[in-house]
Amino acid sequence: MIVSGLMAAQAWSALRFHRALARPERAQAGCLARVLDAVSGSAQAARVPGFSRVRTAREFQDAFPLTTPDSVLADIEALKGGASRVLTREPVVRFEPSGGSSGASKFIPMTRGLSREFHEGLAPMLFDMFATRPGVRAGPSYWSISPIGRKQGRTAGGTPVGSVEDSAYFPRPLQPLLARVFAVPGAVAHLPDVESCRYVTLWFLVARGDLALLSVWNPSFLTLLMDALERHGERLAEDLARGFCRPPGAEREEVRAALARMRFSPHPERARVLREALRADVRGPVLWPRLALLSMWTEAQAERAVAPACRHFPGVEVQGKGLLATEGIVTLPLVSAPAPVLAVRSHFFEFLDPAHPEARPRLAHELEQGREYAVVLSTSGGLVRYQLGDRVRVEGFHQATPCLRFLGRADAVCDLVGEKLSSSRVSHVLATTLPALLGQRPAFAMMAPEWEPPAAPPEYRLFLDTDAPPARLEEAAHALERVLCEGFHYRYARELGQLGPLRVLRVSGGARRYEARCIALGQRAGDIKPADLHRQPGWTNWFAL
Repeated sequence: MIVSGLMAAQAWSALRFHRALARPERAQAGCLARVLDAVSGSAQAARVPGFSRVRTAREFQDAFPLTTPDSVLADIEALKGGASRVLTREPVVRFEPSGGSSGASKFIPMTRGLSREFHEGLAPMLFDMFATRPGVRAGPSYWSISPIGRKQGRTAGGTPVGSVEDSAYFPRPLQPLLARVFAVPGAVAHLPDVESCRYVTLWFLVARGDLALLSVWNPSFLTLLMDALERHGERLAEDLARGFCRPPGAEREEVRAALARMRFSPHPERARVLREALRADVRGPVLWPRLALLSMWTEAQAERAVAPACRHFPGVEVQGKGLLATEGIVTLPLVSAPAPVLAVRSHFFEFLDPAHPEARPRLAHELEQGREYAVVLSTSGGLVRYQLGDRVRVEGFHQATPCLRFLGRADAVCDLVGEKLSSSRVSHVLATTLPALLGQRPAFAMMAPEWEPPAAPPEYRLFLDTDAPPARLEEAAHALERVLCEGFHYRYARELGQLGPLRVLRVSGGARRYEARCIALGQRAGDIKPADLHRQPGWTNWFAL
């Protein structure tokens, strides 16, 4: 009954979206008009000569420059300080932290207009999921949207930072309904650290034998959740049987305060099932026999983390997520589409052609099948002609609207001394070289720069979670170095002595420790993406701890 109510609430948005797919140019014109209306009357509009005369997409491109996270930083800081009407007329409801994987976190201003734009993409996705997969309607869901392990803070101007409830991205009237289909209460977000969050999350998940959907972002998040089940399984079984919850650090005041927000009752039968699952080789089917769908990132660098996550849930369908950034929603998955479909009613989109960077960005209806582009986003939240930094490829069209495959970051380049080493280049080198050298792709593999001046020049280090012997790691270092030197800029930096040779270092618990540092750098646990190339130094010392 609850899911039927949710489907009814989403039906009108889903219908409008499907109608818009036949006429993307018209839908995008409506999005542009909405963005211009939101920006009017703001300091941003005042900086644009002739703003009031801007109507068409071409006029918009001529009037507004392309922007980047750095170019809007001053405006974001003003908003964080409490200034109003900076990017839009609307007040900022909250800031969402984004990034941290290669530098400092960004703060994205969320307005009610931007929230409505998210819903224009999320509603069709939810409706399609429930309509095409009856099994998902049969039980509760787990959605990993909350900022797990983070405290909700405020900016200097008093604006909240981060959403607490998983339903925060949906319209307020729907939030009570959504909360009733969530297997895990949003209050787990108040727990102060990831380990306690995982324990409590598992308590609620194991308590629900009718779980129908697991939705996470990074598939390794699900793997780490199941690893925590291995570590804490017997203690969880005791807690379920007796009706209380003792996560790691339960004696801490902030953990006790968070637990007080939740209700725990005895589940002796589920405790028995958990003990049975702990004795099995594969635990997912024992714990959740009605699980119908796993939703997660499956593209770009996340692809290699899918198989380790799915081994816990054999036979369960996997649906790849679309491209959803903190700044906006780019694509959404539909069962009948060849790839995630452009969220044509959410924001105004432009697409840069990497082969012709000087050319005018293309509009949604101008994209060509098989071509690659970089996404430019304009939203009612005030980010205008914002270069998102994501690369996509057109896999086909759903009606007349492009379907886009996420390829990775367009701006992930390390350039310490002119070597210009890109994430896409490193991904290709690791994917084509490591399996032949080590027999398989390691569970964790990541390159990162290190620089310890003045003793030595900077160098790259490859961190591998593997049991290969030292001689094989040395061999891998030489082989990878040879391939990297096929790139002109990397080879030139090596020849000049500006860059030291690649080193390969063994690590243990790589994925878990990688996650811990990303959180320390400002990311949310559920949002952390795998990285073949991480631009932040300091990983050698971190893994040595």
